Amino acid sequence: MKSFSKTRKDYTGTKSRREITPIDFFVNMCDIHGRLGKIVYRHKRNGKFYSYPYEYVPKYAATVLSRRSECVFRAVAKVTNSSQPGYQSIIDKMYYYSPYFVFPGNYKFSCNTFFKLRKKGNYSLQIDEGLQIGLALAPRSSVNLGFNEPGEHTVKCYKGEMLYCERKISVLSAECDLETVYADWFAEHLTEILLLPEPRFAPLEKYFRCVIPPNWITSMAGECENIVFYSTRNSHLDFGLYKKKIYMYSRSLASFKPSEQNDYFGKVQPRVTHCWSGAAAEFRQVWEKYYSSWFKVNSRKVGRVMRKHNLWSKLVYRAAKILEFDLETLNQENWLPGINTIGELIAVASMSNFGLTSQELETKLF
Repeated sequence: MKSFSKTRKDYTGTKSRREITPIDFFVNMCDIHGRLGKIVYRHKRNGKFYSYPYEYVPKYAATVLSRRSECVFRAVAKVTNSSQPGYQSIIDKMYYYSPYFVFPGNYKFSCNTFFKLRKKGNYSLQIDEGLQIGLALAPRSSVNLGFNEPGEHTVKCYKGEMLYCERKISVLSAECDLETVYADWFAEHLTEILLLPEPRFAPLEKYFRCVIPPNWITSMAGECENIVFYSTRNSHLDFGLYKKKIYMYSRSLASFKPSEQNDYFGKVQPRVTHCWSGAAAEFRQVWEKYYSSWFKVNSRKVGRVMRKHNLWSKLVYRAAKILEFDLETLNQENWLPGINTIGELIAVASMSNFGLTSQELETKLF
């Protein structure tokens, strides 16, 4: 931290110092991790901090490998959700044991997700029954693999003589539909996957984008120069039994500039609201109970007021995304396929029942 003690220059006619801003307080008094305003703050493994200007990079177009994650998550959502016990075990099995379906070509596989590497070192790779090739790999390394003809391949990673990881790759013909292939494979092998042992790999290290205030500040939230600071009940870092350090999330103020996403929401939300207005009276009574139970658990997590119709919209959007349903045609006659009761809506949206009985879950929506 810089010293701000007065010197001879402060009492003479030299150029005055610039005025201290609230952002200067955060930069000099707090630990900043990630983006804050227009600057990105990082730290090296030796503890040295550095920063650089933030530059927006648009998300890349969906690739064959990134579409796999969407297909796996869609299959997971049909089986369980994050509020159910054993969710993490199921999602780990489905991500690890499901094969990579690709088309002929060259692909770059990251070692932290494909081989589950967590430490750098010397490893050996073997494709099918070929020779083992020794490589120096790290979690952030990438391996380029090429496949020319349709077929199935097995890629093994060895740490010394021990098999560390084994992944399967299935090369498809060009006319196959990737999403359909994944859906058919999970429909056939889902039960088999759930019976397999849980893969024992260490989780990836998480890098929190947060602001950690000094110890003499116990709580701080609000707006500062178009930046919003907020925290939740889980916003703390554990340092032993009695030492906890509060941290704050930060984000920019919402932008209301016209965008494709805003235009889509403007077209769709009136249709979702119209369906809410036409819901049956019995459904509204059950929904009142569901909303009350949900609000008690999630009110502090959301950080804003969410009313009954807002929760309805949330479930409709989540269910439509999983079902790949275009909400621009939504109405009571053209409703979400396969969803007729409140229980079906909750299940497809991967939400918890929050104490609703089996009879209440059978309540019709309209």
